[in-house]
Amino acid sequence: MYSLCTLILLTLALTLPARAGDNEATFVQKCGSCHQRGGQAPPVNPADKAGLVWKKYFKRGRHPVDLAATINDAEMALILSYLQDHAADSDHPVAAAIPK
Repeated sequence: MYSLCTLILLTLALTLPARAGDNEATFVQKCGSCHQRGGQAPPVNPADKAGLVWKKYFKRGRHPVDLAATINDAEMALILSYLQDHAADSDHPVAAAIPK
């Protein structure tokens, strides 16, 4: 039993950083083309809003462009997770996530 628990914890420890990286990569890839300096939309800083505000923003359809054609549900979940993980009220706020 002890070795099974250790194996599960080790597996989680090794896979969680990869998921966090997937969140950031998806955010940059899917949002970066418009939300960069000089792009079609203003730069997005996750720390500009609290985590709950990001969630409500997308849930209420506040984004001015319909994202359904370019971002699937799984990608949106990764993007939202990234924004919430680095929101103003998070432990690791990020002020500028999309490079120039």
